[in-house]
Order: sequence, then structure tokens, then C-alpha cells
Amino acid sequence: MQKFNRFMVGCCFALTVSGCVTQNYENDKSTPVVQNESTQNEIAMTRISLGLGYLKMGNTSQAKLNLEKAKRFAPKLVQVYTAFAHYYDTVGEPEQAIQSYEKALSIKSDDADTLNNYGVFLCKQGRYQAAEEQMLKAIAVPSYILVAQSYENLALCQLQANDFNKAELYLGKSIAHSPSNASSLLNMVKLQYAKGDYKQADVFLKRYEKASRRFSPESLALAYKVFAKGRNLKTAKNYAAMLVKMFPNSYQSKQYLLNGLSTIEADKLAQKYQESLRTAAQKSRKKRMVKLSPNSSVVKNTVKKPEKPSQEIVKSQAEKDVAVDSAEKINQVNSEGQQVTLPVHVVVKGDSLYSISKKYNIHMKAIERWNGIKRSNVLKIGDVIYLANPKKIVKS
Repeated sequence: MQKFNRFMVGCCFALTVSGCVTQNYENDKSTPVVQNESTQNEIAMTRISLGLGYLKMGNTSQAKLNLEKAKRFAPKLVQVYTAFAHYYDTVGEPEQAIQSYEKALSIKSDDADTLNNYGVFLCKQGRYQAAEEQMLKAIAVPSYILVAQSYENLALCQLQANDFNKAELYLGKSIAHSPSNASSLLNMVKLQYAKGDYKQADVFLKRYEKASRRFSPESLALAYKVFAKGRNLKTAKNYAAMLVKMFPNSYQSKQYLLNGLSTIEADKLAQKYQESLRTAAQKSRKKRMVKLSPNSSVVKNTVKKPEKPSQEIVKSQAEKDVAVDSAEKINQVNSEGQQVTLPVHVVVKGDSLYSISKKYNIHMKAIERWNGIKRSNVLKIGDVIYLANPKKIVKS
């Protein structure tokens, strides 16, 4: 996905004359130079600009020297501490960066630029909830005009946190605030592609092309994949031809000629989306209730002390321990109102119908018949497998 909006230090000040006058000594310390507060702020901003310029060139010592001078001229200027935060982030000192952001916000708690930049920084540190809180505070400032960019930052942060629903929500808000924001539109195309909604991806792709009025290797490769996945092969080939013709030396063009663009950035996002669905499904399965039949009701799931099957095949003590943990029984009420006991096996990683049948010495066909499944079915962790015929279980 596109990177977060870059750190920016605002350099616009209202140059109103202040009644507060201070003295400053230049090289000749015996000669005072009278300056007002606005002049001090101007000097500080110049030093900040120099410091960030040195930081960009990799000269960290000169960068810090100029930022220290800026702080000496204007110790209560918010931009001094946001610049220091950027410096500490760059040199790998996250705790000091946090202290600098907190200092800036102690001076002006509703400085929207600081709140947004602090949120972006926290997201980079993996503190997603705290990042979301700071960026939402920035958006809530009435005078803040970069709302669309902050919503996009929020969306990108939620993608890092694998919260695809929130990411889609915030991208939608970003586009609503700035309908021609090409960056947000392209990110929405990637997100819809990752979710497998190729029709919606096509809708946002058209909006992106209209807003940007230009092509890039990334957008052309993404368009090719959207239409190829959507089985519109003619349009997909047109985009591929444009890619090769307009950007013959690009990485995407070379990959298309080499392997038909088997994997692009959006495919990695799609893989993360599928993983998030599997994780959610596994959590849901843990809460699953076992029912005997559509007409029966579960009174209580009670796990009795496991009983070793009479003819169980155990090759080692480790396998025996697994058998003891897995062989459970549940008490239920059947359709006739009688309480019955049914032995079950809860599927764990590595299980198959064959391994279960060997473990309990039960014929695989019987397990298939009792559970209404086939040998080709894929077992999932948490699935409950009946180890007896549910229609002929005995009273407990």
C-alpha cells in the first residue's frame, strides 16, 4: 500500500508585532540586540528548516545542532518539538520521539498537524489503537483542512493491523472528503482487489484514472490483475499491452513478460486478508456448540475423564497423551427426552479421517457415515467428529 503522508513542518506564522520584547547577544556579548517574539520565531523556523535539511542529507550532528538552536530561540514553539520528534524517529530513538510529541501537545493540545504526525509515528511502532486515537483527534479539530489525508493515514494503519473493515471505512471517508484524491482511490482499488470484489475494484479504478489522468506501471499492473481475476481477459490484455508499450523497462513490465504478473503488491494484501478470515473463523469455531440433531437441544457440554478406546493403536507415550486429551464425551438430550452420552473427537492440527480411525480403531466408512462427511472433506481445527452412531447411542 502507499506509504503514510510524509512529515511536514508548517512554516507559516502570523507576523503580528508582540508587546513582549527580549534581549539577545550576538557575537559581541556586550552589545544587546533587541528582538520581539515574532522575530525569535522566524529565526527558530529558519533553524528548523536547516536542521531538517541536514537530517535529510544524513548529517545528524548538524541537524541536531540547528534544532537545539531553534529551541534556544523559541522554547515554546510547537514546531521545535515536532521537528525533534522527527529527528529522534529518524535516528531510532522512539521513546525520545514520544517525549517530543508529548511536549509539543503540552504546549498546544489541539495542534492538528502534530496529532496527525504523532498518530503516524505510533502506527509505525505497532501501537494501532493509540495511533487511531491521535489521528481522530486531529480530524476533530474544526480548523484542520487535511482531513482526507488523515483518514487515508488511518486506513493504511488499519491495514497494518489487519483490520480490513476499518480500513475500508476510513478510505471511504477519505474519498468522501476528497473525491479526486488519486492516492486514496488507488488504495481502494487495491483493497477491493484483495477482498475479491473485482466489480468494485473496477469502479474505483475508473475513478482513479479520471482523477489522476495519467498511467503508472503500478496502476496498469493492478488494472491488468483486476480484469484478469474478473475474467475480462480482453480488457486485461489491453492493459498489459499498455504496460509493456509505455513502460518497457519497468519492473512490472518485465514481470509480466516473465511470468504474467503472477504476484503484485495487491496479491500480498489479498493473502493477508485471507489469513485474517481464517484467524476469525478459528476463533469462532472455539465457541461452537455441538448438537445431536435438528430436533435435539444441548443441555450441557461436560468433558468427562477420557477413556482409552478398547483397541486404540498407540505407538508412543506422546500419542497416548494426545488420545487422552482428545477423547471426550458429551452429555445430551435426544429427541425422546432421554439423556445420552456420545463420544467425540475434537480435531486438532494434523488430524485426518485416517489418523482418527487408526487412533480409535474405528473403520473410516463408519466415521464418514456417522458424521455425514466424505474422505475428501478437509477437516478444520475445532471440528467435532462423532465416534459412535448418534442414532444408537445409549442412555447415560
